[in-house]
Amino acid sequence: MAGSPARRGWLAAAAAVLVLALAGGGYLLLTRNSDAPAPATLDATPATTATSVGDAAQPATGTPDGAWQVRDDDSSFVGYRVRERLANLSSTSEAVGRTTQVTGTMQVAGDEVRVVRVEADLRGLQSDEGRRDNAIRQRGLESERFPTAVFELAEPIRLDQQPVSGQQVNGQGKGRLSVHGVTREVTAKLEGRWDGSTIIQVAGRIPVRLTDFQIQPPTIGPVLSIEDGLTVEFRLNFVPT
Repeated sequence: MAGSPARRGWLAAAAAVLVLALAGGGYLLLTRNSDAPAPATLDATPATTATSVGDAAQPATGTPDGAWQVRDDDSSFVGYRVRERLANLSSTSEAVGRTTQVTGTMQVAGDEVRVVRVEADLRGLQSDEGRRDNAIRQRGLESERFPTAVFELAEPIRLDQQPVSGQQVNGQGKGRLSVHGVTREVTAKLEGRWDGSTIIQVAGRIPVRLTDFQIQPPTIGPVLSIEDGLTVEFRLNFVPT
């Protein structure tokens, strides 16, 4: 059966929405939230670094005090997580993009993180949709024009406990985030873990609003839009300098 005129009209309208989304540069995700990568967290708890004394394994000694730098490989990333909405749908989808082109330094003293500076090349941002990645190089984020994002700690972060080998610590602190040629004060929530030897892993998130950085949330007419609120998320592996 061909179906009623009303049903044919509804199907035609739905098809038109999808065509407009693609023809208009539909780089925004049309997927369900469950398809997006999970939020950035620490890797699974590693075995505590230990040394053998006789027949017994002894916990690692020492502290993570000192200067650290982001490991020079692809194990660290900085990225974004933002909600997208398709017209006429009540639910939203999450778009997630990440870059592994990250450098940075950190200084730890006791239960404080004294200094942090992290720099990310936004031209390396990749999501699961190449059209989105290409579009934000010219629109919205304009990463070709403003390729670098920088986060610097504004004051020391007091951790909830002294770092101990293999145990997670948590903290929150204020910093300055520079994106799109604009610098704003932000609050970073983080969790970290020292392996007792040569790795400190830090993961966390920074909630921001795009318009605070003079970024207009891209829209495609009445078809697709993204929310102004965005989360910067990161997972960084530091090694001693």
